[in-house]
Parts: sequence; structure tokens; C-alpha cells
Amino acid sequence: MIWTGAGQILRQVIQVGSQLVLARLLAPDVFGLLGMALVFVGIGQLLADFGIGSAIVQSRDLGGKVLSTCFWLNLSVGVVLTIVVLAAAPLVGAFYGRTDLTPLVAVLSLNLLLSALQTVPTGLLYRDMRFADIARAQVLGTLGAAAVAISMASTGFGVWALVAQPLFGTSIMLFVMWRATGWLPKLEFCYGEARPLMRFSLALLGTNLVGYGHRNVDGLLIGRFLGAGPLGVYSMAIQIMLFPLQQVSSVIVRVLFPMLAQVQDDVPRLRSAYLKAVATIVFITFPLMGGLFVLADDFVRVVFGPSWAEMAPILKVLSWVGMMQSVGTTMGSIYLAVGRTDIALRVTLVVAPVLIVGLAAGLPWGIQGVAIGYALASFSLFYYTALTAYRLIGLRLVDFHAVIVRPGLAMLVMLAVLQVAGTFVSAWPPTLRLGAGVALGGVAYLLASLLINRAQIDELLGILRSLRRRN
Repeated sequence: MIWTGAGQILRQVIQVGSQLVLARLLAPDVFGLLGMALVFVGIGQLLADFGIGSAIVQSRDLGGKVLSTCFWLNLSVGVVLTIVVLAAAPLVGAFYGRTDLTPLVAVLSLNLLLSALQTVPTGLLYRDMRFADIARAQVLGTLGAAAVAISMASTGFGVWALVAQPLFGTSIMLFVMWRATGWLPKLEFCYGEARPLMRFSLALLGTNLVGYGHRNVDGLLIGRFLGAGPLGVYSMAIQIMLFPLQQVSSVIVRVLFPMLAQVQDDVPRLRSAYLKAVATIVFITFPLMGGLFVLADDFVRVVFGPSWAEMAPILKVLSWVGMMQSVGTTMGSIYLAVGRTDIALRVTLVVAPVLIVGLAAGLPWGIQGVAIGYALASFSLFYYTALTAYRLIGLRLVDFHAVIVRPGLAMLVMLAVLQVAGTFVSAWPPTLRLGAGVALGGVAYLLASLLINRAQIDELLGILRSLRRRN
């Protein structure tokens, strides 16, 4: 947790800082153009991995020719996908009615080959819980990519600065991870030995593909029917909403999956570890997203400038989705840890159509309508997905609610304090209002937590003290 958290914080500081600089250097239309290209390239990204990395983490036996077989399979798929996306680039441009998309998609297709080369060494590092090496590779990749993108944007390269960013980042991570593993593939191939991993990974691939579709169909619909400008604003709002999830939830989930996989036969211990992870996530993400809801107008005005004003109401809607998704992201670790990717696929096949209908229904009301449709559909599906996952480990909803209710109440107290305080400072400059709101919200949440959620705070402090004694 310490290594992954520290690496994630550094990455997010770099990413957010670079995004703010790039948002000042480039227009929303440029970000929308990249978003159009990434919708299609991202599908190839999932296929390039096809779930084999997670299968390596979950597997108990990786002897013989298994790893080499997995590597050559991945590389073959990566080469084929790169060629397919290159050939399909003109069709993507024609779909959106933007011929300038064709060269962007063609160049981004090279990232599919780089990702295929990275899958096996990444899986090995996660399986061995070498989180320091993973964090080092990710931070260096993010830093190098940000430096290249900002340099190109400031010298007039426009959208090509955003295209170069993922290519350079993946290349640097690939180099560092290969050096860290010290593993090299052999010239051997035996599908029979790798078949158990393939069964796991193919079901996971189906889940990821369907999940990717419903997570990115909003970009597809907005880009096709509303244009690049609205897509750029909406995409930036999604990134801001995902920031706490990436800072907190994804850090814990990346540690949680290999940890749960190691104790998959000890169900009570697995349940306990899962609930502690959820408790930690909601304690941090609920106040962050609640604060974003109240302070969205001043946040957008101060941080992004007047040209992004349309993003504020979108953030207010997505902040509530972020609270829910901060918990929802943990459920995938349960399916992976117990090896039931088949159930995960069935759940995703139910979830996807509902989310797509919600998104499409909001299109007549612009990007705010899309955000509201997405939020309503997401909330309507939450307990279905939770019950399905929790049944696999015998986790009761009452135990889940006991973990999230107190942080939720403390967050509501914080929101009430900020709303009341806002009436007294409405005449202040936006920068001063934002700073005061952040400070007051933090103090209000901590005080409310001490009154309402003292037991969880004491437990978190105990974990930190235990880690310090071990070190």
C-alpha cells in the first residue's frame, strides 16, 4: 500500500499538473479529437492484453513453458491488432466526419504493440507483489510522457502532443519493467500447458470488452452527435471525477487483488480484508467527491479558466457517481481472486445495455443530459452488481453498509457546513472562496468523523503505527 500509494500520488501530481498546463495550451476541441481516436484504439488495447496479465497473478502454477507461451500469444495478438487498427484508421475518420483523425489513430495503434510486450512482465511483478518496481516504472513513464507532451504543446504541435504522451509513457514503463523482472521468453510454445490460464483470461477479456464498451460509449455518442468541443469538456470532467478513484480506489484495488488471490481459500480472512479496503476507500473518497460537488463552480473557474465553464454542472452530477464507483471498483477483485471471471462477464452483459440506454436517453439535453442519464443508470445497477459479487464470499449487505454509513454521515455534515458558509462568502473572489472552502471542508469532515466515526479512525491509525513499527 505504501509503495503503490506513493507511486500513485506522484503519478497523479504529474498527470494533473501536466493536464492543467496542457488545458491552458490547447483548446477543448483538441482534447475532444484525441478522445474520439482513443475510443477505438482503447478496444485494441484490451484485446492486446486479453486478460492474461490477471491470469498470471491468479494462477498458482506457472511452471514449464507457460510464461513463454503467454508471451508469444500476446505478441502475436499485438502485431495483428496493430495492423487491423492501422487499416481501420480511415474508417474511424469517416465515422466522425473528421479526416484529421485518420493519422492520429494510425500512430496511436503502435501503442497496442508496446502494450502486448508489457503484459507478461507486468503480471509477474504483480504476482510477486513487487510494488516498488511497479511504482518506479509507472512514475518514470508518467514523468517522461508529461515532459514530452508539454514540450510539444508549447512549440505548436497541437493534438500531436497528446498523441505522443501515451506512446512515450508506455515505452518507458516497458523498458523499466523488463529490467526489473530479469525474465526473458524462450523460443518455446505449448498451448496445452497455458490452457487453464486461457480459460480464465478469455472470460476476463469478454468482461473487459463489454465493460469498456459501456464506459466509453458516452465519448462515442458525444463525439458523433454533439462534436469535439462538448466531448473535450465532458472528457475532462470524467478525468476530474476519476482523480480520487485513481488516487485511492485503484491503489487499494491493485494491492487487494494479489492479496486476496493468496488467501482465496480462507474466506473469512478474505471478507475481512475486503471490508477494510472498502472502509479505507470511502473514508477518503466520500469527502473528496462531496467537496467537488459543492465547490465545482469555483474550482473550474480558478483552475481551468472561463473557456471551461460548461464543465461545472457536469462535475456536480459526476461527483455522486464517483462516490459510488469508488466502492464499485473493488468488486472486480472478488471475481478475480476466486477465479469466477465467468460470473463477472454475465454481470457486465446485464449492466452494459442499461448504461448505454441511460447515456443515449440524455443526448437531447447535451452533455449535462448524458451525465445525468449515466448517473441514474449507474445508481440503478449498483446493488445488483454488489449482491452478485458479495454472494461469492458470503458477505452480507448489512456488513457492507456498516462500513460506509459513518463516513457518509460525516460527509453530509461537511456538505451542510460548506453550503451554509457559502452564503457568507459569496462576494469573495473565486480563488479565495475556493481556498476557504477546501480548508473549511477538511476541518468539518475531520471533526465530524471524530464524533461519528471514531472507531474507524482509530483502526486506520493503528494500521499506520503497526507499519511504522515493522519498518
